[in-house]
Amino acid sequence: MSSNTAEVKVGLQQLHEDVIPQLSEISLDSKKPLLISDADEVILDFLGAFEKYLLSHNLRFDLSTYSLFGNILEIKNNNPISKEEVISHLDNFFDIHTKDISIVNGAFENLKKIEDELNCQIIILTNIPLKRRQDRIHCFQTNNLNYPIITNVNSKGPTIREIINNFNNKVFFVDDMIFNLISANEEVPKVKLIHYVSDKRLAKLIKTPEDIAYKADSWDTIYTYIKNELA
Repeated sequence: MSSNTAEVKVGLQQLHEDVIPQLSEISLDSKKPLLISDADEVILDFLGAFEKYLLSHNLRFDLSTYSLFGNILEIKNNNPISKEEVISHLDNFFDIHTKDISIVNGAFENLKKIEDELNCQIIILTNIPLKRRQDRIHCFQTNNLNYPIITNVNSKGPTIREIINNFNNKVFFVDDMIFNLISANEEVPKVKLIHYVSDKRLAKLIKTPEDIAYKADSWDTIYTYIKNELA
């Protein structure tokens, strides 16, 4: 593989080369079930932190559709900023705040119950820039959540497929983004999918594909769902 190749072909979809070295750090015990969880808007209060950042730049987030693009408005005139400006603000936000985004209500307690009471292994699979991986690890460790963290690129199905290659136990995957759930279902249909959006305002704007995923409305319900599936 040449040094300037962005992606390599693995299985049904492509796996980004930035992800591959991180997979070698993962060691799974097939005697234990596995929970793979997204971070932003699942464990971490991304929207709350991002709204505070936007206000500091005289911007606000319009909660009319489930999208960042077109919904970040200038406070002075309610004009949407451009896609390029949105991307720039997102990059700046993660550069500044990846270390200090708060944990959503119920996440800590239920992750510990899933780990200790249900004997599950936990991996965090998060789509943030690779350069911010250590900051994300710092954020989780500061909150006493010491789980392996993989920073992903593009849809998560191919990465999940490689994580659980030759793994022979139940696997659960929770994410707020529909395209990641669909990607996981296409790549590894045996995985139990959970759709969870922690911000209730956002959750109302997106429909769960209930033919492939369980809709959770809290970390309490995520814990109960996993417990029942393992019973």
